[in-house]
Amino acid sequence: DTRHMTTVMTTTNGLPTANDPTQHATLTGDPPLAQTFLIANATTIPAPSPMNLVELPDEIIHSIFSYVANSPSLIGPCICHILRPLSKQWQQEIDAKRGLWDLAIHDLSCDYYESNHNSGTESAQPNSVVASITDRPTKRARTGQISPPRRSSRLRPATSKERYIHHYNLLLSRNESALLELQERAHSSNKTLSLSILKRLVKEYYPIAINRRVRTGGTFLVEVVRARYVKETVILKCIKLLIGENGADPNVPSAEEGLDSTTKIAPVYETSAASGEVGTCLSSSTGRELYPLVIAAARGMATVVKYLLSVGANINLRGSSRFRLYSNPRKSVKGVDLTALEFAIKMRDNELENGVREEDLKGLNRVISLLEH
Repeated sequence: DTRHMTTVMTTTNGLPTANDPTQHATLTGDPPLAQTFLIANATTIPAPSPMNLVELPDEIIHSIFSYVANSPSLIGPCICHILRPLSKQWQQEIDAKRGLWDLAIHDLSCDYYESNHNSGTESAQPNSVVASITDRPTKRARTGQISPPRRSSRLRPATSKERYIHHYNLLLSRNESALLELQERAHSSNKTLSLSILKRLVKEYYPIAINRRVRTGGTFLVEVVRARYVKETVILKCIKLLIGENGADPNVPSAEEGLDSTTKIAPVYETSAASGEVGTCLSSSTGRELYPLVIAAARGMATVVKYLLSVGANINLRGSSRFRLYSNPRKSVKGVDLTALEFAIKMRDNELENGVREEDLKGLNRVISLLEH
């Protein structure tokens, strides 16, 4: 293939010799002779074979996929879904990369990139994730009853990939448990949500994937915004804790069920290395999207709407849900694929139809004013 050939000519000090036929050919204008000489005296140097991607150092592969993943905790799933399925040989080689999977385990300590999150707080140290996951004191340890360590090799991960699956399963399990407790607090009239309770919950289940939807479709930020039996000021403080200190994304939706929809929300890489084989799907969120800004607007929480807009909430995103009327809690207003502004206007119109005075809707009016400008 002449595209990959390098021609080497016999020269003296880099110049053609006196009896060089190519010099005569050039002077006499004989291109065929020159071409024949070059081909006869050419040395073919084979083009270097392209480097296999999996032959790159583990750190470089990790850096490449850090640009692909939406958050550090999703680098491992991205490798599983993008790189491993390309060939069976690559699957074996990637599974054997101990350094790459160790880096992916360290990534599970944080769910957001520090460079994209100007919270002013220091992010968790990567090397602390394994200790925080595996060295969490058990109930017996807390009560002083120390049991001997398990010795069965069958119960321990055998490879680096299996170790990653184990740690990733723990991350998702903590997410499920933490969000379940948050939901109980957010909708209970006896044990209501507070800033101190949320801080304790985040610390107890740390590290958690703050922007990941669980199998029921909920997210931490959405559950806090829709919390009942608490003041707007408490909700605002809790939102600032999740966004300002824990990297929650205001544009990640929950999956709202029960609205006559089977639409599958585009996953935030929920299909992941979470069950037996890397690449299988642990959960799928089915329902309509619901965003924190839509909830805050429909509930007339002007301070929450103002803060969400200041941290980058998208006013053009559409959500679907059902909200109770302030004037008559037995009635509710259903909205499908409405923006935050459209939902706020619809709630205000229904409140007025139920006899509420205009001066009693200061919150909704203030929200509409913020969203219109």
